[in-house]
Parts: sequence; C-alpha cells; structure tokens
Amino acid sequence: MAEENLIVAVDQILPEKIFVVPLKYRPVYPGMVTPLVVPPGPLAESLEKVIDNANYLGLVMQKDDSRNGFDSDNVYRVGTLGKILKKMNLPNGGFHILLNTISRFSVSEFTTRTLHPSALVEYHRDSPVENDNEMIALTRSVLSTAKRMMNINPYFTEEMKVTLVNVEEPGRIADFVCSILNLEKNEHQEILETFDIRRRLEKTLSFLSREVELAELQQKIQGKVDEKIQNQQREHLLREQLKAIRNELGGNEKSDKDADYYRKKITQLNMPKETSEKVLNDVAKLENIEPQSNEYGVLVNYLDTIIELPWSKPQQKTINIAQARKTLDKDHSGLEDVKQRIIEHLSVRIMRKEETGSIICLVGPPGVGKTSLGKSIAKAMQKKFFRFSVGGMRDEAEIKGHRRTYIGAMPGKLIQALKVVKEPDPVLMLDEIDKMGSSYQGDPASALLEVLDPSQNHEFRDHYLDIPFDLSAITFITTANTLETIPGPLLDRMEVIALSGYILEEKVKIAQKYIIPRSIELSGLTLKNARKITPGALKAIIDGYSREAGVRNLEKQIQKIYRKNATSIVAKEKVSMTITEKELPALLGIARFKKESKQKITHAGTALGLAYTSMGGATLFIECTAIAGKERFKLTGQLGKVMTESADIALTYIQSITQDSDFWGKNQVHIHVPDGATPKDGPSAGVTIATALYSLYKKKPMKNGFAMTGELRLTGDVLPIGGLKEKTIAARRVGIKKIIFPADNQPDWDELPETIRKGMTPYPVSHFEEIMKLIF
Repeated sequence: MAEENLIVAVDQILPEKIFVVPLKYRPVYPGMVTPLVVPPGPLAESLEKVIDNANYLGLVMQKDDSRNGFDSDNVYRVGTLGKILKKMNLPNGGFHILLNTISRFSVSEFTTRTLHPSALVEYHRDSPVENDNEMIALTRSVLSTAKRMMNINPYFTEEMKVTLVNVEEPGRIADFVCSILNLEKNEHQEILETFDIRRRLEKTLSFLSREVELAELQQKIQGKVDEKIQNQQREHLLREQLKAIRNELGGNEKSDKDADYYRKKITQLNMPKETSEKVLNDVAKLENIEPQSNEYGVLVNYLDTIIELPWSKPQQKTINIAQARKTLDKDHSGLEDVKQRIIEHLSVRIMRKEETGSIICLVGPPGVGKTSLGKSIAKAMQKKFFRFSVGGMRDEAEIKGHRRTYIGAMPGKLIQALKVVKEPDPVLMLDEIDKMGSSYQGDPASALLEVLDPSQNHEFRDHYLDIPFDLSAITFITTANTLETIPGPLLDRMEVIALSGYILEEKVKIAQKYIIPRSIELSGLTLKNARKITPGALKAIIDGYSREAGVRNLEKQIQKIYRKNATSIVAKEKVSMTITEKELPALLGIARFKKESKQKITHAGTALGLAYTSMGGATLFIECTAIAGKERFKLTGQLGKVMTESADIALTYIQSITQDSDFWGKNQVHIHVPDGATPKDGPSAGVTIATALYSLYKKKPMKNGFAMTGELRLTGDVLPIGGLKEKTIAARRVGIKKIIFPADNQPDWDELPETIRKGMTPYPVSHFEEIMKLIF
C-alpha cells in the first residue's frame, strides 16, 4: 500500500511539459542511471537556458541518425523521462548530465519544435501485475535465458549479473535485459513502446532467445576454428615426418607423374631451343618439391600457362581483296576513305608474302564504329579477334605481368589474350589507348612501347613468363578519341587512320540499313508490327536529337521509339503504323538542338567559329562586349593557355588596325565562349576572336551563314590548322554552307570526299583583311 501511495505521489509531481533531448543509435530504458554528454552547439545552449528551472528531461530517439539538430518529424513519439541528478560543465563548452530514468511517456504535442524543443507528454508507469502462473513462468524463462546468455558471452560483467538477480519487477526485468542486448534500433524502440508488461516480456524472450542462438553458433564456429588450427599443426608435424621418410626412400610419386606430363607437353611444343631448355629446368625443379607446398602450386600454374600459349609459327592465310572489300561494305556504310586505307594495308600484306604483324590506330569521336571496324578487319583477314580496354590503366603489370615472386601473380593482358585465342597471329584491339594513366606502379604507355615496336616485339618478355615470346605476327589495332593525349614515342609506332564522323546523308543510310533492323529485333518486334519511320522523321531525329559525329546516340533514340512501339502493342493501343516528324516530340521529348534559324547572329561582337575536339568537330560561338574599365580584357568560358594567347594576339591586332586609343583605352573587353563548364583549348580560334572584336568595334554584326577557322599572326596573316574535315562536317550538321579557312589548307579541302564538299562554299584566305571584306 505504501508503494502505491509513493507512485501516486511521484506521478502528481511529474511535469506535463518537458524539455526534449534527441538521442542517436538507441533509446534509454526506465529504471536506470544513465550519463548524457551534450556537445557544444545549439542544443547545449538551449539546455543551459532551461536546465536551471527544470529537474526533468525527456529522452527520445531519432529516426535518421545522419540528420543533425532537432526535428519533430525525425523523432519517435515514445521516450523516457529522466530526472537530473548531477550536471558537470566540460572544457569544450558542452556538459555532462547524470540522469535517473523514471518512466515512459508519449508525446501529445510538440509546443516548440526547433530552438528549445519541448512537448506536452502523457506518462505510462508500469502498473502492478497479477502474479499468475503464466506471468511467473514467463518471468522465470526470461531470467534463465538471460543467465544462459551471460554464461556464453564473456562481455557481460559481474555487475550486470548482480543487477539482474536483484531486479524483481517483471517490467524492469524486461527493460534491463533489452538494454544489454545487441538489438537493432527499431527493435529497441519496439520494446520501449510496449506498455503491456506481459507482451513486453514475450518480445524480450523472443529477442533474447535469438541472441542466445547466435552466441551459441558463434561459440561453435570458434571451437571449429580452434580445432582446425590444432589439426593443421598436427598435419604439419606429420608432413615433416613423411618428408623425411620419402627422402630416405628416394622419390615422390605425384611429383614424378606431374613432371613427366609437363616434360612430354613441352617437348611437343614448337618452342625455341633456349626457351625450351629453361622451361625444362623448371620442370626438373618440380620433382624435388613437395606437392603440398605453396611453391609447388605456383610452379604448376606457371607450367600450365606455358603449355596453353600458341608457340607454333603462324600459317600464311590467303586474303581475297574483293571479298575483304565486300565484307567492309557490308558491315559499314560510308567511311569510304577509311575503307580504302584498310584495303591498301591488306594489299601490302599480300605483296610482301609473309605473315608479319602491324599496328593500326583508329582515331575518331565516340560512336563512329572504331570497334566494329576492327572486327571487320579481322573478318577480312580470316583471323580471330580479341579486344580489351586499356583506358584508365595505371599499372604496367597489366601489360607486362607480375613477377612470380608475388602471391597471386599472373601474366599480362597480352599473354592472357593469347591463351584465349590459342593462335599466334590474331587481331588484338587495344581500346581507349588515349585514356591510359600512370602512377607509382609504373607507366603502362611506356610498357606498350616494347609491345607495339616491330623491332622489339619478336622477343617480348612478360614478367610472369620471364622467357621471350614472339608477338610480331599479331595485328594490333588501337582506338582513340584524340591523338593529343597519346605519348609521342607510342604514337610514332602506329599507323593512324582517322574516322571523322558521319554527315546527315550517311547517318540516314546507316539508320535504314543497320540501326532500325537491329532496334526492331531488340524490341521483340517484327517487320509486320513495327512502325515505319519516314525519311523526313529520320532526318528530324538526326538533326534535332543526335547531331554528334557518331551514331551511338542516334541508335538510342531509335531504340526508344521502338520500345514505345512495343509498349503500345502490349497495352493494345491503336497507333498509326507510320511515324512522322510531328510525332517525335511525343516519342522523344523536346529536341535537344535548335534549328538553324535560331542560331543566326543578330548582335555585334559575335562570331561563329569551328573547333575540333575528341568528340569530333563542333561549332564555337565567340562573344565580346566592352565595358568601362582600365584592364585590357577579361576571358571567361574555361579557355586553355593556347586560346588565351590567341585572344591576346587577336586583340592586339584589332587595336593596331583600328588605331582608336579612346575606345580601347577607356573600355575593358570581355571575351566569352559559351558552355563555360566545358574546357576549351586549341590553336584555331584566332580569326574567330578577331572577327568578334572587329564586329564589336564597328558595332555591326557579321553576315550570317559563315563559319571560320584559322590562327592569326600579329601581322594579320592566317595560319593553317588541322581537322578541316571534322570542322566541315560540324558546319554541315548545323546548316552552315560557307566556310572560311586558311589558304594553306586548300589541299586538305581538295582531298575531302565529294559527299562532304557538296553544297558547301569554301573561302580560303591568307590575310584577315580578306575576312573583313567577306563578312562585313
């Protein structure tokens, strides 16, 4: 009776409104003395203001521990009330509080949600329970299981065991047991929110039984590990005794059998004499090594690699030039100049009448067909094709292998490729050779020098093999997006074939001949139920959604159309069997590229140039404006060192020919190249910047329909540039018909295919004055 009165008295003095403190990771259960460390910050400042007038704090757990600060939506509504026993300030500005947790509570309403979090609460004290047989049995089960857990788990201290023995109330027993269990965060909160003591004991018993089962399993596994270690020590002792016995008897049956097997295999290989003798010496070592030792396994793996390599001499294959040309035409539309270069290369191999390798470098923007062209070359040469990427490679061991002294050593990519193709003269493609890196582990580009040098690769030494291997019969094909990042010595060993990209007409043919049939098949459609894309719609897709040099994005757009086609068939929707240009926005969304009419130059100080990037040719707008200021000029748009120097030269030249000190002396010129997030550099923007500056000075926009490229000297002379083909294709893509380029590049223009030059008007110039006459 006295205990009941005490509870009532305590309940009467508990505050209805309390200050709330968020906890991370796990809640605190009632009936325990717990420390609370409050770090310096907004919460500590809030607590400092209210703690002197309040004896109680409400402890609630956060739902998302990664979020800082108090948010009422991020805390559970059931927590624990704690009475402040002691407060100690810390040197860093926070403080340490000792709390005696009293009762569960549930939040009725948060009165303050951010700065000083407080809430109106309703308390849930454990009411006395009837000690019926079921409750007694449930409590005893929890106690016995907890004691069993404590005997298994060495992390439970004697103080915990004593505390458990002295707790009498069933509700407090459940709370104490759960407080020392390694439960999930939501499971702790589930126990805290269980106000019914019987249900709380049942859940506690369930969690406790699970933890006991895991602890017993852990103990069982540990016992097996200990037993295994003892067995290994015993086996090692027996093995040493067995080794001594075998030495006395003289001989090892397994080693002898393996040595005979490898000796027979190696003598059948067409290996050079010196190489064969060295490998046979390794076979002899096998006879004196225990099969159970690590060294034995390493040597066996090494010999397996040796016998799997193609040591035979390559057989002369007959190349039919007519068939090769037919294969290239069948697999690729357009690229006539590239295919002609490949035919010439194959013709030279026929005339030499010997099977020697070569190194071809296919350079071009993404999606122009470099990889598929390599496959076609292998097909035309009737050889096996193998591809691996060297992009991002930073370890030279990827090329030359690891030495056998390392654990897990293996040969390099080249030797692994030869193990797969099992032929000495395959076509090996090294993809993305312009994206190799270097690190403290070595420079793979330097390692490739030995691989791709015809005067060295006939006796290439892989670190793992440590014997010479002939790579001279291999046809190497490398691919790259740009030549600028390929080291000079490596580039010097390769024959470069440039793939410039496709014009509109070529893309239409490729789409009709290859992409559309392949997309129909991938979508599960047939020619009967697949919608037909009209030529006008196909040109609109190319012009509005995929103007890049390659056709990879074009294929994605067409696949998207036929996926929607398949969806309409499955959903039994009625649609027209013909796709016109008007339907493209509904199928593909708003066009990514503006029409030609929206790209006209209407303001002074603007010029349209042509640039060459790793993605192919591109148009480049240069914008200039003048503002009052003392500085000479300002550059924006992520310009590199070369373009910065071009802008400086262009400004100096325009100042020299205008001779207007008032305008240039009082104004600061701001030169900007749009798309500022993309770095830009290169020696071909001089005349474009000069044109924009001259237009700014004259306050007169340049004529529309022109695009230009070329570098400028201080004398006004226009210097030659590279990439004229790619820049011409870029101009065609955006509808530009008139191109201004250096007169020294006239031979490059004459060599362009007729399909690219058709409809274009060239304007070769030698001096900037010619450009002024053309466009102003």
